[in-house]
Amino acid sequence: MKVKGAFIYTLKTGENALILLADNKIEQDKLYQHLAVDAYQFKKEIVAEEPRIVLISAGYKNENNEITWNREYIPVPKWYDLN
Repeated sequence: MKVKGAFIYTLKTGENALILLADNKIEQDKLYQHLAVDAYQFKKEIVAEEPRIVLISAGYKNENNEITWNREYIPVPKWYDLN
């Protein structure tokens, strides 16, 4: 599972989500599952490097070159919870 790119998406609430892009829908689903279950260290590193990111998700570019992603965002730990 490779990450092909990433971007920051600002939700209507003002929260920032980091969207990681995979090759296709199947890889997106695998990446999302990994982020939801197994990626605690990665989420800690995101918070340490970019504290304005509060959510993450996975997406991909479809055949029409449009980016789509899972709107069920995964929270990252708060920086103050890491101390």
